[in-house]
Amino acid sequence: MNRFIFCLLFVFSYTFSSAQSYHSELGVEIQAASFSAQGGTFGGALKFAFVEEETIAFGPSLRYQYMFSNNTYLGTSGKSFTLGGGGFFHYRFLDWFYLGTELEVLKNPFNYMVPDKKWTLTAFIGGGISRDFGFVRLNAGILYDVVDGLNNPNLSNPSPLSRDYFLKISDPTNPNMGKYVPLIYRITFFFPLNRNR
Repeated sequence: MNRFIFCLLFVFSYTFSSAQSYHSELGVEIQAASFSAQGGTFGGALKFAFVEEETIAFGPSLRYQYMFSNNTYLGTSGKSFTLGGGGFFHYRFLDWFYLGTELEVLKNPFNYMVPDKKWTLTAFIGGGISRDFGFVRLNAGILYDVVDGLNNPNLSNPSPLSRDYFLKISDPTNPNMGKYVPLIYRITFFFPLNRNR
């Protein structure tokens, strides 16, 4: 895992050093904040973007997510968090859209199936709207976690971000059961730090 992170940082630094026309942006991300009487989750990430030719943005990210639950029927409650970091690569096009991938290694609070697996890799692909308003760029997208989508739920821990999945497929044989699709939404505000450098 350390080799993977080292290689990822090397690719980012090499691409940045060879860039001809770039500027940088600081990103503040809000991810899937949800609240109810039975619990919720909120958090996000800080991202530092190297932007080339206004179309390619890439860089490191640092994430923190807080989760809590409160079951008044059983009288139980709990809280946990996840943190970690990684990197992202976005391709912005037509002044309105982006496609991208985001890789992160996160501390997993759900390590009850494989107790020695404390950290989990997430690999999101997706896209959405990316619009520059001058003082800020707004990214609003939907991403699919490829790693969690390929994992066997009976043999591996759920993703640390699984409580933020928003699409559920019902089981026709049992209406109370179903499976969540590893889709997540993210809203990020990128603030330019230097232009036309």
